[in-house]
Amino acid sequence: MNFTTDCIEQCSPRIGTLSGFKRFPGMKFATPLLLMYTKKGSIPHLTKEVQRMTGVNIKQQILSISLPTIISMKEILKQYNSFLEFVNMQEHLTFLSIQDPSELTNKGFQQTESIAVWSRHGRHSLTAEEYMEIVDIIKPDIYLALCDGDTDRDSTGKRAQKSVRRSQYLLEKCLEKHNNSETLKFSGILGAVEGGYEIIEREKCIKYLKNKDLLGYVIDGLHRNGPETAAIKYEEINKIMQHTINMLPKEKLRVTMGCWNPIVVLDLIGLGVDVFDSSYAFLITEQLKAFTFQYESNNLHQIDETLPEISLNDKRYAEDFSPISPNCICLTCKNHTKAYIHHLCQAKELLAQVLLMIHNTHHYIQFFEAIRTNLTNGTFPEFRKTIQIQFESQITS
Repeated sequence: MNFTTDCIEQCSPRIGTLSGFKRFPGMKFATPLLLMYTKKGSIPHLTKEVQRMTGVNIKQQILSISLPTIISMKEILKQYNSFLEFVNMQEHLTFLSIQDPSELTNKGFQQTESIAVWSRHGRHSLTAEEYMEIVDIIKPDIYLALCDGDTDRDSTGKRAQKSVRRSQYLLEKCLEKHNNSETLKFSGILGAVEGGYEIIEREKCIKYLKNKDLLGYVIDGLHRNGPETAAIKYEEINKIMQHTINMLPKEKLRVTMGCWNPIVVLDLIGLGVDVFDSSYAFLITEQLKAFTFQYESNNLHQIDETLPEISLNDKRYAEDFSPISPNCICLTCKNHTKAYIHHLCQAKELLAQVLLMIHNTHHYIQFFEAIRTNLTNGTFPEFRKTIQIQFESQITS
């Protein structure tokens, strides 16, 4: 597996290409890349049949699978050749992460040789050997080595230091298994950049990681996942992110997971982060909200007072017979009105989340398409500013 980029500056937006997948040799993904957030291998609220009806080319996406959503399936999965065979999604590629980006990760319970993973059935303490056994069963195309990302801006320096030491120990064990595995020899392994908000600890972590044979790095330990991540402002992470990225090798893939809001996503792309996940689209769907911000270049001059996100549960939409977004071509916008979706929300019909997830998934994928187009055309700064203006209007309204 290979990652290539022509970027020569360290902290700047960049276009790259991820390729060399064993199962799909000719498949290439341009970065900045959006991973499709899933629970147990499926996009929440969307069956495989519904995905085919969304008007979005889901096949050309990489599925993000998190350990908490599949860890209880370990014994069942042993009966199949791979996780994708079990969920009948063999046409996709997969990315395995340690924690679920949409759920707040419980604090504590990390041990010297094990990491706590919380599923709906309770806490699981995993050693590197146990984790790699699961990785062998799942056979992901890309995966993150077991790590301790249980830090945030409130963590002490001592806790950040422990997260680095523990993650280094676990990476050594994971790499040993990875390098001796016939099953995983074509999978890409990523190392976690830990250290909380302590610059010195992150420097130590990166210095250690630079000597390892890795596809890239996941910049971790800035939050504990879940809705709280969406509230983090760029100013809170700017210093630590800039320092971290300045130290990372330019030729390696840079990933960050979590429900970052679209403005922070653009800021992180501006620093040169390559890969994100779509858990934010799931988050606002659960809140019965829909994306309405403009991202198409031919419509950016038409920006008015429309909010970038709207709540379809709001009574103002009870008699609004227009689509969520007039320029959207997703199945929801082509066939249903705000009034109908508002009715579904009020009646607590599950179809409300289905229709919102179709729209939000489509919108977010197209948003990343627009990001890559503007990076290629050299218009990213102007594009970024117009998106920021739309979200600032929501804050001030």
